[in-house]
Amino acid sequence: MKSSLRPTTPDDLGPIRQILRRAFNAGEDAPFLDPAVMRWKYWDRRDDWDSPRAWVLERDGVITAHVGLWPMSFGALRGVQMIDWASSRESPGAGLAVVQKLDAMFDFIYSIGGSEMTCRILPALGFREWGRQWRAARPLRPLRQIMSHQHRNWKLAARLFRNTGWSMGRSSEGAADEIGPGEFAGSIDRLAAPRDPGFFEYLLRCPAMKTRLCRITDGHFVIGVLRGQARMGGIWLRDANRDAWRAAYAIAQQTAAQMNDAIEIVAAGTEGPSADAATISGLRTVRHVPIYLLNREGKLDLPPDFQFQLCDDDTFFLDAGRPDYWT
Repeated sequence: MKSSLRPTTPDDLGPIRQILRRAFNAGEDAPFLDPAVMRWKYWDRRDDWDSPRAWVLERDGVITAHVGLWPMSFGALRGVQMIDWASSRESPGAGLAVVQKLDAMFDFIYSIGGSEMTCRILPALGFREWGRQWRAARPLRPLRQIMSHQHRNWKLAARLFRNTGWSMGRSSEGAADEIGPGEFAGSIDRLAAPRDPGFFEYLLRCPAMKTRLCRITDGHFVIGVLRGQARMGGIWLRDANRDAWRAAYAIAQQTAAQMNDAIEIVAAGTEGPSADAATISGLRTVRHVPIYLLNREGKLDLPPDFQFQLCDDDTFFLDAGRPDYWT
């Protein structure tokens, strides 16, 4: 019988949990399999996107592949990032079939980073490396970080010495006010993904972490704390020049330092002005990951330094089940 692709419903929660658990070799208690998190990702109301956000490939009533969608729109252009992309071991090729079907449904598909296998597969499916995302961090409370660090080895003492010096010397750039999703106004620079109040209202309901939307002089940013790591979801500026980026990153670090549960702060963006500004503000780049884009008809025309940030995929709220510090 031919396989068919269909949108999921909350009734599919159990079978989806099992296919993801097997595909990622995860335990039943893995945080990303938390039913509350899964319901939020796939089926919770999202006012900025009215289409299904999870699909399965099915044959003879059995689910053979699954994909969750993290959407992004540019006016009439609709695109997605694939999350929780997995297929059953008994159905090789099912995962690739899902991508081919999604390609026909959306104007573009993008992918940030991913496993070594994913980075090998995507070019064969027509994805091209559009650019690279920098990921940067700064320790905030080095002693508490060492006490809970995921790497327990002989490097801990050297890490504490380095991170103590690194954590000092934050400059004052102003203050941020916590606001609600409908409280910001004004145009946003084209270098930031267009996000409306519906996106922020949805993001602030994330059950995996406490998330805040903060207003600054030149725009606003999103920040949340998960297992000691303060994650900068994104910065949206009215004029995205280097000075504005630098001030925003500095204020975000000040904001995180005032959160008692924040031990480290991390951020991400696309190489260019934001990377330089992040470094000047005290963050240090710890890695780069590729950004792949499937844009067969060339409908999506992004500026070369467009910013793909942490909340543009599930890196923002992904829970490893333990601290996962970058420094």
